[in-house]
Amino acid sequence: MIAPSRRALVDALATHDRLVEVGIGDRPSVARALARRGCHVVAVDVSPGEDALAAARETRDTAVPGSLRVRRGDVLALADDAPDAVIDDATDDPLADGDGVAVDAVYACHLPAELQRPTVEFARRLGAACAFTTLGFEEPVVPVTRRALGEAVVYVARDDGPGGVASDRE
Repeated sequence: MIAPSRRALVDALATHDRLVEVGIGDRPSVARALARRGCHVVAVDVSPGEDALAAARETRDTAVPGSLRVRRGDVLALADDAPDAVIDDATDDPLADGDGVAVDAVYACHLPAELQRPTVEFARRLGAACAFTTLGFEEPVVPVTRRALGEAVVYVARDDGPGGVASDRE
């Protein structure tokens, strides 16, 4: 079962073809749901969990229309240095567009305050939209637009990537 805030993120981001999830940890529900909808997702974490790795194998081994790849990486480093290094490491990369890596959106679930600025900078460096949910008790520390999506609030920090981020109100 996917939580309402995560379902809202999936609905908001499913219009994007190529996405990066920051801090997947061991919670692959959003990335898995996006892959099942035909999106290509690279999930980045300093320590990806077994459930995330299993979800990536599942998308490879079954008839899932999209893809999910899990990579070890630190958003603090990616915000400052070579953001495509952790992503563009495979031949036939679904995130490549002929001119290198092309990412439509960067997103995160339950993004803590200390990782919000680097995540937004990472998205800016990739020219991608950026959306996230917070830990719930924290307010965003970066400028955002609040999007009410069903029962949840998604914070949109960058809406100028290809396709923007969908909203109930648009």
